Amino acid sequence: MSEAEGLQATSAPVSGGWGTLARVRAMKERLRAGRPVFGAWLGLNDPVAAEILARTGFDFLLIDMEHGPWDLVTLQHTLMGFNGTETVPMVRVPWNDHVRIKQVLDMGVEGIMAPMVRTVEECRALVRACRYPPVGTRGFGPRRASNYYRNIEDYVAVANEALFVMPQIEDIATLDVLDEFLAVSGIDAVAIGPNDLSGTTGLFRQHLHPTNKNAIDLIIDRAREAGVPVSLGINTRPADQRALIERGVLILTTTSDLELLATGSRQSLDANRQAIA
Repeated sequence: MSEAEGLQATSAPVSGGWGTLARVRAMKERLRAGRPVFGAWLGLNDPVAAEILARTGFDFLLIDMEHGPWDLVTLQHTLMGFNGTETVPMVRVPWNDHVRIKQVLDMGVEGIMAPMVRTVEECRALVRACRYPPVGTRGFGPRRASNYYRNIEDYVAVANEALFVMPQIEDIATLDVLDEFLAVSGIDAVAIGPNDLSGTTGLFRQHLHPTNKNAIDLIIDRAREAGVPVSLGINTRPADQRALIERGVLILTTTSDLELLATGSRQSLDANRQAIA
């Protein structure tokens, strides 16, 4: 008998929704009602930065393990910064890999963005990696996610339905199977990756080129027809939000810890220099 199998829910759920995944379920309800959610990126592997942003009031934060210097120990420390908040911790994993997905979910991550999900089968594999049997293949051992097994039954009862699954479309070839891709059962949204998508068209980062722009427009339009919320995968400006929301882009990232530090420090320095010029 394994450690997890031998432990039962012997205490009432503690505050913060441990085991019930309450905050991600609430976020999914907002999206189902057609309401937007706002988030930010975490690129610095600093738990303090995560805690500051999690206590700001964002609906979610996206921890970027694909391009950031995150290891699993730092991730676990970072997730503690979400304690007591309504902000959903989500992770962009380095790859659509069931082992890494299992590890971060067991730590208490409540949403997964997987990069470069190209085919319908890869999309289905992502969903399976986030679900327990019989609908998925996720291995069992949600240690921190279940309040260290104290609320294990509560967690298992809702995990398959509650965890947020968002594949990222970053290959122009995916558009050939786009409708079938969007129809995969178990995805809660799709994200676009404009930069990597443009790399597969041969027009790298030429975002205004009709080929790239039309590809993004097609994904947004087909997703809206399918009732699937969209994330652009990049930060958007306040002036653009209303138009994006009307088109079905309901998952909006507005900034990042890196951007706030780099831009805010420059603005502060420039303002003070100008004040004495």
